[in-house]
Amino acid sequence: MNEAFEDLQFLARSPTRIRAVKLLAATPRNRDELVDELDISRATLSRLLRQLEDRDWIRRDKERYTTTRFGTAMATDITQLLETATTIRQLRGIVQYLPFDDLGIEIHQLNDARITEATSADPVAPARRVGQVLDSAERTRILKHVIDPNASRSQYGAVIDGTLQTEIILTHDAITTVCEYPDSRQRYQDMIANDVGVYRCDDTIPINLKIVDETVLFSLTDDNGLVLALIESDDEDVRSWATDLFNGYRDEATPVGRETFTSHRE
Repeated sequence: MNEAFEDLQFLARSPTRIRAVKLLAATPRNRDELVDELDISRATLSRLLRQLEDRDWIRRDKERYTTTRFGTAMATDITQLLETATTIRQLRGIVQYLPFDDLGIEIHQLNDARITEATSADPVAPARRVGQVLDSAERTRILKHVIDPNASRSQYGAVIDGTLQTEIILTHDAITTVCEYPDSRQRYQDMIANDVGVYRCDDTIPINLKIVDETVLFSLTDDNGLVLALIESDDEDVRSWATDLFNGYRDEATPVGRETFTSHRE
């Protein structure tokens, strides 16, 4: 274990070592190419290559170097570890709003995700990004447990005219929130009148989620429905997970009609 830890330390201590292993795992390179791409001296490169060869992470094939099976594995794993560490740093301020246990996904699955946070200088940044993603979309599937009645509805026209194929699953509490606001009630009545599938879920939905074409959007909200951050992923595994999640909720949900969206005071 100590020797393995020393190997990991050897690689992790130096961005140049990590970059060298990743470069050689991608394609064989000669010394001149490595000197240029790593921006190091020939003496430093000679020492580095010797250290990597001693660990059986690379091998020489005539004038070019490439990774061994072990070196390729190290390059892959250190890359994922660094990406996960970066993701953890990005999520640090908002992770309390991301219920990993309920969702059944792991942090590393969000390594390639784009994160847009609301700030005091730009509190609507997440909502604006959602709008940008939806602008060119053809299909969206929506799960919501919290509704922000003041959120932008710029894609409402596309939903009504059928340009944006839409299905929506709401919890009972989300439906109650919609019904408290005349404009929101009217939007949902109009959508149902235009054959948009709207469903009521009597179970708990852990997070607001959209599947927009091939992209999955997680909207992290506080208890008042205010969007604090948007996590956006094109990862195939995340998309497959989100699709299964949506389909599972839809199978158990109840289709609702226009009469569902009336004022509770009426």
